[in-house]
Order: sequence, then structure tokens, then C-alpha cells
Amino acid sequence: MTEDFIQYLWRFRLFCTDLVTVSGEKVTVFHPGESNRNGGPDFFNARLRIGQTTWAGNVEIHQKSSDWFRHSHDHDPAYDNVILHVVESHDMEVTTTGIGSIAVVEVKGNYPDRVYKMYLQLLDSPLFISCQNLLTEELTETFRLWVPALAFERLKEKALKARRLLESAAGNWEEAFYQLLAYSIGLRVNAQSFELLAKSLPLKLLARHRSNRLIVEALMFGQAGLLHAAFREDYPRQLYRDFSFFRDKYNLVPLNNGIWKFLRMRPSAFPTIRISQIAGMIHDRDFLFEDTMLQQPIGSWINWLNVKASDYWDTHYTFERISAQREKTLGKKSVLTVIINAIAPFLFLVGEDKKLPGNFEKALSLLECLPAEDDTDTGHWNLLGFPGENALHTQALKQLKKRYCDQKRCLGCRIGAKILQ
Repeated sequence: MTEDFIQYLWRFRLFCTDLVTVSGEKVTVFHPGESNRNGGPDFFNARLRIGQTTWAGNVEIHQKSSDWFRHSHDHDPAYDNVILHVVESHDMEVTTTGIGSIAVVEVKGNYPDRVYKMYLQLLDSPLFISCQNLLTEELTETFRLWVPALAFERLKEKALKARRLLESAAGNWEEAFYQLLAYSIGLRVNAQSFELLAKSLPLKLLARHRSNRLIVEALMFGQAGLLHAAFREDYPRQLYRDFSFFRDKYNLVPLNNGIWKFLRMRPSAFPTIRISQIAGMIHDRDFLFEDTMLQQPIGSWINWLNVKASDYWDTHYTFERISAQREKTLGKKSVLTVIINAIAPFLFLVGEDKKLPGNFEKALSLLECLPAEDDTDTGHWNLLGFPGENALHTQALKQLKKRYCDQKRCLGCRIGAKILQ
């Protein structure tokens, strides 16, 4: 039996008979405590009566009592206020410096066998989600009520990436936003490469030349390692000449061009096209943090991201290879991706860092205004009766799949909990 399952039994009090300590005292649970997934005891602020004494404190869960010592809790003062030790099997007495000997409840055999069998069945399921053959209309409604919390979880996780960029940029919000924007525009395949490019070519340097798009493109393509002296066409030859000058002026060290991926990508998402589009943003757009992050409605963001590559790329996807004429704008799907992965998380980070809780709601509302994402995972969910109504729903579905279903955290999932109960 896993500790997770014992925690689940304790949290929902799914025991067949009254709880009794190994020393024979009856245990009445007024409140099991608040579940804790961080360091310290498993449940905080429980309220119990053990025998004739009412206690308030923490509860620790283990498979065996001896795990207390195996996990080094005997040397950790965070466990001094544990008032009850709940285990599957009691094999050793445990004491703390806080209250001395800890009362122990052994749960072996004191739970519904069918619940444990169902739990094992969910753990062993090879399906897209373990419970997909058990879903009902009631469970889809459970998900609907859970959507805002799941989307909030996902935004908070994405904001961690933004925070790391902010820290590496020494608290410069514009630089961090520029780096996150580049990372997001690079999509999954080239995201890290675009982040490296943005970090190696600061926004403050590019801003000196923002009035001249050709120079901005020369700096970006050159720093990306994509320029050389053997070009024949006028545009790339001019880029190379300009970059050669500014490379020496700013002591730039270009990246290795081997970091860029072109294979198995849509040509419209090639790094060459994306670099030109980012250069267009720097040339045309205002990156001022306060204006950008705190005042833009959804329509303004869509317009802000509606940028095209320079004219040369109308007939090219790579340097010096002619293609059919077509304007290379950042498509609707890419705009959606950037808002989800850069704009909304950065807005969330602003709320955290500047103590503006209204920004959390604004970030969630931003997602709610966007159309649902259309990909393989959302297609699976749709077949299971979980259609994505908007990006808020699809982000919630992605969080559910990644952090609960894929990790077999059925016991921490509201849908899984209902199935087991």
C-alpha cells in the first residue's frame, strides 16, 4: 500500500470501523487537517480527540512506523508538533521532543477492499486517462467546476519560467518579457534556441537601432549564426555587412547555427521567418513594461502580435531559396500560443511580484476570451466528452492530463476521488 493511498483514506476518513490507537484509545477526528504537499508533516492543523484528550496539531502518514526514522524526522523540528502517526503497519515506537511518545493508528485491513482494488486498477490502466471508461455526466460537471483552479495551477507553473527569466535579467521586466516572448515564438522545437538568442542579444542593445529594421534583422540573424560572406542576393549580403560592423562594435559572439531546427517543421514556422517577425516587433512595437502588461485588452494583444516578416521573406523561407509569394505573418494559432505561454503567465507574474491579485483574474479572463486550442490531446478529451469551450478550458485539460493523469495522481484528482468514493 502506498503512502498516497493511506493519505487518501485519512483525508476522506474511508475507514470501515472506528479508529483506535495501538494502545487501545479511541480516536475521534473532528478535522483531518490540511493536506501538505511541501516539506513537513502530511497534514497540518488537525483536530482530534485521542482517548479523553482533545488535540490540535499535525498528522504524519507512513507505510511503517519505522519510516519516521528512515525519513530522518527524528532530527527535524518541523515534526515536533505531530500528534498522530497513521501507518499501515506499526513496527516501532516513535517519540518527539515536543510531546514525547506519539499516538499511532494502524489502518491495515480497516478500509473498503473495493476502493483499494479500484485504485490499483486506475494505476495499471494503459488508457489515455485511467478513468476514461468510468466517466459520467456528473464527472464532467466535476471538471467544469474545477476548470478555474486547474487553469490557475497551470498559469502559476508557467509563471515560474517568467520568474526565472526575470531573475536572470536582474529584475529588468522588459528584458524578461522579450526573452519569454522569443521563447514562446520559437514553439517547442526551437524555444530554447530563441531564448539563447534573446539572452545573447539584449533588448536594450536592439532598442538603440529600432528605427532601422534592417539593422535589427542584421543583428538578430547574425547573432543567430545564420549569416555568411558567400551570399549572392542583395538582402542577405547587406545583413552580413551590417552585422560584421556591429559584431566588432559590440563584441558580439554569434551562436552556433547548429542549434536551429528546420526538419519536420511547417516552413512558416522556420527560425528564419520567426527571427524576422521578432525583429518586426522590436521595430514596430512598444516594449515598455507598464503600458504593455497592465493596460492591453485581448484585442490589443492580438493586434500587437499581428506582425509580418520583412518583404524578402514573402518569396523565401530560407536564405537564397526562392518560394511561392506569400506574406509571412504570425498566424492565428501562433498568436494564440504566444498569448497562452507568454502574455498570460507574465501578467500572472506581475500580479505575484507587485501584489496585484486582480492580475490573476485578468490573466484567467485573457484565456477565457481566446478560442480553444486544437491539438492531439484536446482532440482526445473532446472524444471523451470534455470539449474545450475556450483556451481556459483547454489549459485546464492540459494541466489535468500532465499533472494528474500522466502522474497517476488519481487520489489528488477531484474526478478520481469521486470515482473511488
